[in-house]
Amino acid sequence: MRLFSRLGIFVKFMMIGSFLPISAGALAADKSASSDLETRWNLMLVGGSMNTCSSMSARNCVDADWIDSAAMRVQTTVTLSEQRIAAMLASPVWQEHTERKQQVTRAIRGISRHFNYNEASIDDFSRYFREVYPNLWRDLSNTQWLVIRDHLQTAEKATVSEVSNLSLSKQPQGAELFATFAARAKEIAKSTEQEPLILVVTASGRDSFDAVDFYLSSFREFGVRAQWLPIDAAFGHAVANDQCAAIAEYRAKYQLAFDRERVYPWLAEAQQKACETPSKLLEMVANAQGLFINGGDQSLTRQAFYQPDGTPSAWLRLLQQRVAEGAMVAGGTSAGTAIMPALAMISNGTSHAALTEGAVAMPLPPAVDCERDNSCAPAGSANSLTYRAEGGIGLFPFGLLDTHFSERGRQARLLQLLVDTEQHLAVGVDETTALLVDTRSGDFKVQGAHGVFMLSHASAELASAEGDKKSITGRFTYLRNGSSGTFSDDANAFTSLNFNPQPQVDSGASGNGDFLRDRSISAALSSCGEDTPWYQDHDQQVTVLLAGDQQTHVAHAELACEVALGVIHFQVSE
Repeated sequence: MRLFSRLGIFVKFMMIGSFLPISAGALAADKSASSDLETRWNLMLVGGSMNTCSSMSARNCVDADWIDSAAMRVQTTVTLSEQRIAAMLASPVWQEHTERKQQVTRAIRGISRHFNYNEASIDDFSRYFREVYPNLWRDLSNTQWLVIRDHLQTAEKATVSEVSNLSLSKQPQGAELFATFAARAKEIAKSTEQEPLILVVTASGRDSFDAVDFYLSSFREFGVRAQWLPIDAAFGHAVANDQCAAIAEYRAKYQLAFDRERVYPWLAEAQQKACETPSKLLEMVANAQGLFINGGDQSLTRQAFYQPDGTPSAWLRLLQQRVAEGAMVAGGTSAGTAIMPALAMISNGTSHAALTEGAVAMPLPPAVDCERDNSCAPAGSANSLTYRAEGGIGLFPFGLLDTHFSERGRQARLLQLLVDTEQHLAVGVDETTALLVDTRSGDFKVQGAHGVFMLSHASAELASAEGDKKSITGRFTYLRNGSSGTFSDDANAFTSLNFNPQPQVDSGASGNGDFLRDRSISAALSSCGEDTPWYQDHDQQVTVLLAGDQQTHVAHAELACEVALGVIHFQVSE
């Protein structure tokens, strides 16, 4: 079967070339104008899944013998006691669901008997619940499940924390990203004769307390001080409303996080004190050389930095000022990267939904179970592509951002967002990979296990002559570890692109042809010879094609292909 009955639109796009700014000379495999970027970058954008070794992630360690389960946190557990069950059943979430409450009561008592009323790991508990009570599991709302999970969770101890051991990570690139961030903070501190301090923000997590120990331990391995900046969505609302005493209620309302003050009492107390004296946050930001944001949900993160009326918090304004001055570096992983744009901030969506529905601007993404109660609007479904038009925290001024990029087949969703927001540039960062950026000059460099996709010159067209088919097309640039360039602030997207002279072989998964959900597109770039297209496939309603033309440049074509200004095209049959 021919994937394209006619290529008129595609050929028409490929013949356009006079506006493209990049010449072959700018793509030579030599040192770029940003060769000293290591001493200038002020923003690290990590694509997620750093895959480092810790006591809670023994699967990521080459050796787990160092882990002491008596002295370190090794897993999250639930306590199946009458006291915890009673507290869970007393939640207001059951008030209008009497029958569901009865079903849950019977199920939890049955599960408790199975585990002999002892503690069980949250994974084992969830698995048994799902397997033995599948109908109830399916019928529970997301909020109801989180109430069960959170109220049964075993209280943690301040003296038994998650411990990182990055040197034992199976995949070293994630640990190297932590090292790079710490080293840059040290350089800044040295220049001002200060002791390096990195602040950790965990506001992207629904449970913003859960990952605190991990990030503190990870950065402390590199000889820097690390402190938790205790902001999250609940904190932002509590400060704005001068209602610090109600922070637990805000936590339940805005984060769907319940009973956290019982599970992490020392962290809840620290957050409460910070809420009552928010000026101390400014002192922390003023004294720090780095701030790093965790992964999770960027819409939660944003509420930690903005007041409900959209006004930026005092700590965000100070962070922006210090990063712009080069007095501080900022970074994040996954949602911690997605929160960075000054332009539109992506918040949700699959590639398939993006192509079939387009992008929807809305303050918050739809709930994961919004279709149960018809609350998705204006989104069409829980999978709809949504974005915050006002942007994120404003540290990345050059375009849109996306993460987990190749691993989740997000090329189509980001290209669609680029078209719908009429921006010039969109950047998608692969997992265990970072883009280091000097936001003042626009210079950037890739570091990590995989690569960075950059989309530009996007357009959409409805070709009625081919039937009811929609197509979107753009230029793509895919750079691997060590490659670099310079962003422009106009429609050209770049002023220079520079390939690493050494090929960077990618050990990532090849994908299984599910190009809207996995690594199939990026895996196809393991080679990119003169014959194009390099990749074409069809999935459900969607056809994809990657190719080169007279504006395209490639490096390492036979081993670990890198591409500048290739052509990416999606066509949707309605």
